Amino acid sequence: MDTLTGKIEKYWAHLQAGPIKKKDMNPRAIIRCYNDDGLVLEANFYSGKKNIPENYYSINSKLIYLRYPMSMYGHVIDLLRNEKPIYFRYNELSKVGFIRTDKEPVGEGEIEHATLEGVV
Repeated sequence: MDTLTGKIEKYWAHLQAGPIKKKDMNPRAIIRCYNDDGLVLEANFYSGKKNIPENYYSINSKLIYLRYPMSMYGHVIDLLRNEKPIYFRYNELSKVGFIRTDKEPVGEGEIEHATLEGVV
């Protein structure tokens, strides 16, 4: 199977504390994503100017690993917290994957924000 897709129903977030060693390639933050099949995707976030490891799919665990710079953590966690439904896609040949929303009306969140400003 070259392309894996699915829906994300739940997530778990982990933030690592402690010193960073020069040769340490462990992610500083991890978000695990689940659906009815269980754990399906792990988003790993790396700090500093290190080379970020390549995305990959583990055949043994049937788990997609997407690697991001730490600067993307806020964007990903924001999608998971505030949007629904959320989907993922990963292509084994290109090693490209993503987490995305479904189609939404333009300005959907802005209407709610504007209404609150008028009240305050």
